[in-house]
Amino acid sequence: MLRLKLLALAVFVVTGQYVAGETKNIRVKSPDGFRATPFALPPDVNYPVCLSAAVTGELFVGVDPQGSLGKEKGDGKVVRCIDTDGDGTADEFTEFCRVDHPRGLFFDDGQLWVLHPPKLSVFTDNDGDGVADSEKVLVENISTEMIRKRGADHSTNGIRMGIDGWIYIAMGDYGVVNATGTDGRTVTHRGGGVLRVRPDGTELELFCTGLRNIVDVCVDPYLNIFTRDNTNDGGGWDTRVSHIIETAEYGYPSLFKNFSDEIMPPLGEYGGGSGCGGLSLDDRRWPSPFATSTYTCDWGRNTVYRHELTSRGPTFTTTQQTFLKMPRPTDIDIDGAGRMYVSSWRNGKFRYTGPDVGFVAQITPPGFKPQAAVAPGELDLTAVVDQLRSPSAVVRLHAQRELLRRSNHEDTAGAIRAVMIDADANLASRVAALFALKQLQGEESHFELVNVLTDPALRRFALKALTDRRNETQGIKVDQIRDFLNDANAKVRAQAVISLSRLDDRESVDELLSLYKREVAAQQGESRPVAIPHLIIQALVGMKADEQCVAALSGPNASIAVRALQQMHSSVAVDGLINQLNAEPEQAMRCALITALIRLYHREASFQGRWWGTRPDTAGPYFKAVEWEQSPRIAKELRSQDEAADAALKTFLREELIRHRVSIDGIDILPSESEREVVVEVKIPKFDPLNPQQIGNRPQQSVISDVMDRRGKAERGAELFRTQSCHACHSTAKKQQAIGPHLADIGKRSKPREILESILDPDKKITQGFDTYSFILADGKVVTGFVTQESGDAVSIRKSDGSATTVGNEYIEERIRQELSSMPKGLVNNLTAEELSDLIAFLQSL
Repeated sequence: MLRLKLLALAVFVVTGQYVAGETKNIRVKSPDGFRATPFALPPDVNYPVCLSAAVTGELFVGVDPQGSLGKEKGDGKVVRCIDTDGDGTADEFTEFCRVDHPRGLFFDDGQLWVLHPPKLSVFTDNDGDGVADSEKVLVENISTEMIRKRGADHSTNGIRMGIDGWIYIAMGDYGVVNATGTDGRTVTHRGGGVLRVRPDGTELELFCTGLRNIVDVCVDPYLNIFTRDNTNDGGGWDTRVSHIIETAEYGYPSLFKNFSDEIMPPLGEYGGGSGCGGLSLDDRRWPSPFATSTYTCDWGRNTVYRHELTSRGPTFTTTQQTFLKMPRPTDIDIDGAGRMYVSSWRNGKFRYTGPDVGFVAQITPPGFKPQAAVAPGELDLTAVVDQLRSPSAVVRLHAQRELLRRSNHEDTAGAIRAVMIDADANLASRVAALFALKQLQGEESHFELVNVLTDPALRRFALKALTDRRNETQGIKVDQIRDFLNDANAKVRAQAVISLSRLDDRESVDELLSLYKREVAAQQGESRPVAIPHLIIQALVGMKADEQCVAALSGPNASIAVRALQQMHSSVAVDGLINQLNAEPEQAMRCALITALIRLYHREASFQGRWWGTRPDTAGPYFKAVEWEQSPRIAKELRSQDEAADAALKTFLREELIRHRVSIDGIDILPSESEREVVVEVKIPKFDPLNPQQIGNRPQQSVISDVMDRRGKAERGAELFRTQSCHACHSTAKKQQAIGPHLADIGKRSKPREILESILDPDKKITQGFDTYSFILADGKVVTGFVTQESGDAVSIRKSDGSATTVGNEYIEERIRQELSSMPKGLVNNLTAEELSDLIAFLQSL
């Protein structure tokens, strides 16, 4: 073991900003003064996907050689790594447990929660030897059949334990079908978002929706949650950082493009990339501004970013700065001593490629001397409670967990209460104490929590604690919650809306509608929708307040009620909208009522587990629209309105039918020209077999060496991009129609040699999401190409010659993934090395 440790130290040499190595790819670039050491290397740890650092410094590493697209079973495991001598490099490795596709970890007091889709389990090490002795499955079916068919990419991913006692789960857009917790509660959902569940597997619920493929959730000490989502490769959904708020809808794939006024907007959009793990760091022993920032890994950009989040109304603003440059970062965590760990997928691809893949680095700030945290289970009550006042969020969380393991004795509750009401204590410590008291005493804590509502600093946390568990709401006076809809603090108002929704308080509808109007008026001139109005609509829909919203149609808040009713598929909503439409004299309101009826003509089909692929239809408002029992009545009313409408209203009605993709017999609509795809034929240019300078006549390695030694001209390469048919499949800027892999930012995501090799040998590395498939049809025909768009009814396919076709799902018998790229070889065979270097220069400039 000593020999391996010395070898590791020889590979990584700390030199100022870099961890530089004998191998060029093994290095980490960090801010001045930060120290990076090789904590774990192959063969002890390879293919590291996810991390969990114990409060006492052990690091648990989820290892998955199958990567994102491999499907073989039996390779996954979790390795416990310990640095016994404190030099920053682990020297003791134990296989803690074996699981397929480990994607998220959380360790506490001998128990390791492991998300290994399709399961969430807790493994227990009873004797402390670093090997799990038992497994208990907490959630079954926490994914879909796509795990078996395609691999873990886009599945459920990272997990984080919040100070409120919930495990928050990043859900990729495979979604879940009949995910079932230990109490029998189930969730089925199409698409991405965030789930949460109690540590014992009970109370499983959907927290938010409309994300694409998040790999982690960053939960800060105040229960603000942030994510870094993945781009859809030129389809308009850029890599983005979002503030995740309970009940919010973020818009992917059906709303963000044509119905963006209905979604919660991101904090920042950052072009291409591949978001992975993340961490909201709160450790005041670190220097400012690093001590209280959120960090996100971007696998595609070889970067760990730092985000400074500034409170703004009910949400935040953010910045993005490079924190670390390192190959393929996958996850990040920090232990109780303040040592950060970052995993890398160095040399890795989407499947197993050999044993020498990845590493884990330990990061510490300038002059930092870690002091090992004491396991809270070894301390007396006074010392554990004192840990709630720690400058480290990790220490506070584990102290809270230890207090919950102790009996609900008045001494324990009293000590926690003292921290909660201590106005001189750090707010994070008071919040940790507040949620410790709630988890320890349940509904018995409500008297104390109601008293805390008088404290402006703790008010929103007390509101959340009072209403956050649906089976612990006995005795809560709704009037006490409603009062805070008028609070001066926007975050308190937002929490009051969410709390009333969790209580299903339909009697608060008029107050919620009035708050919506006040919030919009206060935000006049803002460039993006505001959060609280969005949460109000979500609350009204969530509590099924159709009768109350229909009653509001005749009042001053009618236009707001319509926005909620257009998402309520009930006969009450349809009746109310039709009755109001026939009595409504105002043209603007008539238009809003017509839009609502058109929206209600379809509903989203029930989800059976069929994934929409990496290029789903984004036109909206539904992915798979189906008619329902009220559709005939809506169609009849729309025909009647069309017959009686003036020219302006007829035009408006047809525009809304087109936008909502609704076809009504008797109302003629011309097809939209903008929806027609322009197809450019891909032509493989002929080359002169007698010209030794042309690429087609030269060995590939010779071409690579020649091109890499040249400095091309980007302006000449731009013209070659067109003449060589590259533009037939590839887009290079935002707003362009994306067919094949989107190349905007390709220069930031890939090195020149990688781009060159992909052009010369397209089959060597196929861009994720653009695999070639053979579709076997019911009539025996076979269509081969890559998917450009997938809707609930059909698949659009681009063949290698550039031609396009669309096949209805009902005609597809089977789809088989091919190992060959749809990009044909030989597209640059007629070029010289100088011309090819020009093309590479153009791509690098994007």
